[in-house]
Amino acid sequence: MDSLPETLADRVESLPAATGGPTLRFDKLLIHSSYDPVKEGRNFAKSVQPGSRVCLYGFGLGYHVQSLLEQIGPKGRLLVIELNADLLNAAIHLRDQTEVFADPRLHLIFGCEESAVSREISGRMAQWTQSSAAPLEVLFHSPSFKCIPANFPSLTNALEVLLMERRFPAVLGDLESQNYSFNQEMVRQSPGINSLAGTHRGQPGILVSAGPSLDDLLPYLQHITHSAVIACVDTALPILAREGIHPQYVFTLDPQEESFLSFRDNLENLFKLIYTPTAHTKILSSFQGEKFVVFKHGHSLYQNQDSQMEEKGTTKAGGSVSCLGLDCLIQLGCDPIFLIGQDCAYSGGRTYSHHSNMNVQLLDRISQRVTLANAHAEKAGLKKQIRIKGNFGGMVSTSQSMYSYKRTIEEIAMQNAGTQIYNLSSHGAELENITPLSSVNEFANKLSVGTTDEPA
Repeated sequence: MDSLPETLADRVESLPAATGGPTLRFDKLLIHSSYDPVKEGRNFAKSVQPGSRVCLYGFGLGYHVQSLLEQIGPKGRLLVIELNADLLNAAIHLRDQTEVFADPRLHLIFGCEESAVSREISGRMAQWTQSSAAPLEVLFHSPSFKCIPANFPSLTNALEVLLMERRFPAVLGDLESQNYSFNQEMVRQSPGINSLAGTHRGQPGILVSAGPSLDDLLPYLQHITHSAVIACVDTALPILAREGIHPQYVFTLDPQEESFLSFRDNLENLFKLIYTPTAHTKILSSFQGEKFVVFKHGHSLYQNQDSQMEEKGTTKAGGSVSCLGLDCLIQLGCDPIFLIGQDCAYSGGRTYSHHSNMNVQLLDRISQRVTLANAHAEKAGLKKQIRIKGNFGGMVSTSQSMYSYKRTIEEIAMQNAGTQIYNLSSHGAELENITPLSSVNEFANKLSVGTTDEPA
């Protein structure tokens, strides 16, 4: 374990809290309450359930760490990550941490080399995943999180993605709750994804998303999709409809009203709509075709709906509708599955196909001072970019949200290793556990093999 400095750093300012005990500022940022840091620590930990495994970023001066150890009880476990050696050194100098560090339920990770710290975090989390079914909580001590040193860029991005994923339900929570309330009767009446399970076993499936690479493939889709199950995400629906391509399944989960734009001109089409209970109610009430519901596993809104969830069916894929679509096609039994328009990156300076409604909306905003690329970047949250490996070599830019979706798609593929999944002509991110295809000919060959192998 890397050694710590013997004295407080110049960037650390120690000061007494009003109720006694020390608090501190780091680069003028207050790390704990200047009034009662002990009470603040208890409030931080109060929602954690006894027996939980907690992964925490930020040791601070340890007030909240002590409270978490009290809260998780004898069967809980606490993993603390602290990458700022000056803060951890201050914690040891300013407060007696002997009892905390001696607690066998606590494991502290810190260091100066990013690769070594990353390996230790991954190893510890892997052990937890394999050895226990106890609840897992991921917590961030916000002031400490703002003090991550600059020599941990990849870990910072990974942690920020985790933080974003935890906040996503909170950001859209009110909208989801409102839609779920309006959709209750529709959910009750709709058959679930379970009623479709295995209906396309062994048939090739194509999932069309609205990423930039869709533009290159659109002219070919009419000619090569007749022998497969065609499905698409909601944003790709109007693109396919204008080309005379009729998907059998369309997926939607976005609770925002703008998602209705994808359905406005396609309300009487014959596709099957697969939706989550928090999808925008205007879509569900207006669409005239068959509707099938799928519950998001672990969503807080469904805590008392166990029997309904068991009857209708669930998905563990969240965040992106592409993730939902992939998981559902696997449940339908499709194999192989081909992803089209799935870039997970800022391909060609864009996040959407030229033909998508979203691209048209962004074009409407263009002025002499706002370029299309800037509009796409702003929409994608690309003010802070992540550089990752591209599908056919080189590096590509992505956002934290798209990186999060990429990780979920990779997890779905890993958990369903028996299903062949291909990503066709994507200019975007490399997807682990998914085979890239570089040409339409390669796709057609794979598709014909899948069709030949289709059971009678």
